[in-house]
Amino acid sequence: MTESASTGGTAPLTSSLKMLRLLEEIAKTSGPFGVSEIARRVGGSRSMVHRQLVTLVAAGWLATDAQGAYTLTFSPVRLGQAALRHASVDQRITAVLTRIADGLGEGTSLGTIDGDAVLIVGRGLPQRNVHVSLAHGQRFSLEGSALGSVLAGYLDAPERRRMRAAGIELPSETACAKVRDEGYAMLIDDEFDPIEVVAVPVGRTPGRVRFALSAHWPQGRAKPDHVLSTLEAGARAIEDLTEQSAGLLLS
Repeated sequence: MTESASTGGTAPLTSSLKMLRLLEEIAKTSGPFGVSEIARRVGGSRSMVHRQLVTLVAAGWLATDAQGAYTLTFSPVRLGQAALRHASVDQRITAVLTRIADGLGEGTSLGTIDGDAVLIVGRGLPQRNVHVSLAHGQRFSLEGSALGSVLAGYLDAPERRRMRAAGIELPSETACAKVRDEGYAMLIDDEFDPIEVVAVPVGRTPGRVRFALSAHWPQGRAKPDHVLSTLEAGARAIEDLTEQSAGLLLS
């Protein structure tokens, strides 16, 4: 079946198809890339690919560093979230979050980076009443939060440099290295009542972690080691769900 036949006889926009194919190739890169490299991958002219990349930078989908290399921003995560909803994976992720919350008796949160902040994209609440400090859709700083420490810690170093150069507040490089070494972030939020928070990455490969999972509870009510092991198991379950969804969407 031809592309025009599959769309009811209306021919697709060739320029849009080329841009989408470019994005597919960019998704296969493991770090910053140059114009020549990506032009070679898509088989396009360097000048045309450069214009496409500049367009994606203007749209906020790509960023450039001091050396002129390009990197993906986190804007595409929104499409990924929509894809999860369309595949009903978000419902299964919510079920995992709720199951963890019930097991711990505490609230759980799933966060991602949205521009210069952490965005809460999933919540799990236990059956018993608990204090809820985070809501779905809430945004807050990457610096000074357990979720932000994990998400920033597992960014590629060039992406952290780009964000710092743009004036975005991030945890220190020492703090980011500590998160990667230990595999989690833990803090006590004592702005009001002291709250203990633990967050873990969904995945462990720097540059590939797009989500972090956390739980919080009044200080002293839960054992951090038990919470940590439970969250790590939950993170693996969520990672499996997102990978399965990606496989279905790419097949």
